[in-house]
Amino acid sequence: MKRESKNVGQIIKEIRNTKGLTQMDLAEMMGMSYQQIQKYEKGVDNISVERLKQIAKVLDVPVTLFFPPDKEMVAESPAVYGKMADDELLLLRLYRSIKDKKIKNAVLEFLKTMAAR
Repeated sequence: MKRESKNVGQIIKEIRNTKGLTQMDLAEMMGMSYQQIQKYEKGVDNISVERLKQIAKVLDVPVTLFFPPDKEMVAESPAVYGKMADDELLLLRLYRSIKDKKIKNAVLEFLKTMAAR
């Protein structure tokens, strides 16, 4: 199992889960079996560029979301934040993929409210 395949598969799984979709839901939207989605997510099968573009379109995310830079850090001092966890990176990627400024502001307000609890 190649590490790169596993990482892309993990990203697909995280996005799918974030959108509340099951493997079966995604498979139906893609016109394939859920077993194939499972193989992609586990990194058992490689994903072609064309298939990855289809998955990105179905999940309504930019295809670049599947190719994160090797090192992702916030602009502040690493001593403050250190390396971000996978769920933090996903949150940041998804936030950055939101185009509508009103929706971005609503997400920020929601997070501020939840953090204050």
